Amino acid sequence: MATQAERRAATRAKLINTAREHFSRDGYEKTHTNDILKYTGLSRGALYHHFQNKQDLFEAVFIDISNESIEYAVKHGKKSESSLENLISACLAWLRAVRRPEVASILLSQAPRVLGWARARELEDSSSFSLMKLSLDRAVAAGELWVPSVELAARLINSMLAEAALAMLHGKPVTSVAKQEAAVRQFIEGLRLST
Repeated sequence: MATQAERRAATRAKLINTAREHFSRDGYEKTHTNDILKYTGLSRGALYHHFQNKQDLFEAVFIDISNESIEYAVKHGKKSESSLENLISACLAWLRAVRRPEVASILLSQAPRVLGWARARELEDSSSFSLMKLSLDRAVAAGELWVPSVELAARLINSMLAEAALAMLHGKPVTSVAKQEAAVRQFIEGLRLST
């Protein structure tokens, strides 16, 4: 028999998963909480027990997808002795994760509009951005690259990856996956210390 905590977690997960499907397919504006409740069979009270409003639910979906994408990048990035190569490999794996239109739509198109740029960036700072800084710190410590500011370099790389994902989502500019990945690799390798 499930405990109260397990039932609460299951209800929360059901709401997030259903909202994720609706936000991905229909967009935030066209998704109504009634649609989510009808699909889940849950009450409005259950929704508001877990989330203050629709925007709060969207934020939970954003966090869920963001964490999933980061876990994919960490798991599928090739590991090597080079901290810089590990960084590049993880960035390319993240791009593969967010090429799925439903993921890119939530993370890159809808989140800044729905959550506001400042909140979306705050959430990013606590997840992918901190990992990007850590990866850059490791490459700097290993003597593989030098940047005047690790924080700024991390933001520039994150911005480049987001722009590459948006280009794939919207097809503008039209670029093959191979060329996109080569451009990301070339940009990051350009930070390498010459020996």
